[in-house]
Amino acid sequence: MSTSINNLRRLASIDVKDHIALFDLYVTAGRDIEYMAIRFGTDPEDIIHLLEGYGENLSDDSGKGRLKGLHRTLVEEYVNTFYPGIASENPENDWITIEGYLDIKHPQWRTQR
Repeated sequence: MSTSINNLRRLASIDVKDHIALFDLYVTAGRDIEYMAIRFGTDPEDIIHLLEGYGENLSDDSGKGRLKGLHRTLVEEYVNTFYPGIASENPENDWITIEGYLDIKHPQWRTQR
């Protein structure tokens, strides 16, 4: 999954630390988009685009909280690498998910959680 370049340009106004926090809250803590929108004072649509910009597929909630126990430094590295996100205009990047990235950069990550 990815989002449009226009969405990424808008999301670039959100600090990278907030990108990390929002992505971490969704992927590791399993927080709802509505909760994050209230907590960060952000439009829920922007959170959806942000998560999609980092490869999340939000068509269902199966991805929410799926990486419990993943170390925060790995989340930070992933978000910092792709900040402000991955544009849908570049289909060669459609493989990028946090799991795919970690499989390449940190092959042992699944056994270290």
